[in-house]
Amino acid sequence: MKIITGLFMAWGNFLTIPCPCKKWDGDLKNYMLGCLPFVGFIIGVLWAALCVLFVWIGMPFMLLAFVLTFIPFALCGFMHLDGFMDCCDAIMSRKPLEQRQMILKDSHCGAFAVVSVVFMILGYYSCISSALSIGIDFVNLCMIPIVSRAIAGANVILRKPIGHSQYAQGTGAEDKSQKKKALLIIAAQLIIFCGAGLIFATSLASSLVVIGVTAAATYLAALIAKRQLGGMSGDIAGYSIVWGELAGIFAMILV
Repeated sequence: MKIITGLFMAWGNFLTIPCPCKKWDGDLKNYMLGCLPFVGFIIGVLWAALCVLFVWIGMPFMLLAFVLTFIPFALCGFMHLDGFMDCCDAIMSRKPLEQRQMILKDSHCGAFAVVSVVFMILGYYSCISSALSIGIDFVNLCMIPIVSRAIAGANVILRKPIGHSQYAQGTGAEDKSQKKKALLIIAAQLIIFCGAGLIFATSLASSLVVIGVTAAATYLAALIAKRQLGGMSGDIAGYSIVWGELAGIFAMILV
């Protein structure tokens, strides 16, 4: 039941699709993080399904590219893009660590955030457009959000949190046990979802490259941001998801 509660917590917190069962338990945040790949699965399936639908009805190319850029951000309520902007504001300020952490939790939007998000969205649009022009394996669209969220969730669970992070709590045996179970849940979902995706992939090698690039970019983005900001947080997880998904889309162009 705790895992099911964590699943609905993840759904309600990280998806704009109405949650069928609203649950919340502040002591089960690790299970919520453990269910992030399932959230990615929902986003990925809808992303790919809508892409197939819009291609089938003959949507104009530039409009299709815009819609496919918009969908993954909209389905998570732009939450991860918000984290990306907050991290860019803090990291690019180049101020001392304590001030960077203050900027990170500041609700105001700075110039670095605006500039960064403009170029990030342009990058998404350009990569989506290029991928569409050479042909997309729709299975890869399903797997990119799964992998990015799995790596981001694992990073939040494993790494030391920033002091102001909502995940900076719990150090007892129960919390450690919950973290281990959450990591096992993430691993199980990766195996199930990506295993199923690879079965239906047009090119096994290409899909493996997309998975690997998405995972590596998400991990590296989280590692760099964590070092710059002195710990892990939900904002950094969002930052790494945005970078990981952009890298995954770019990988589809290369393969």
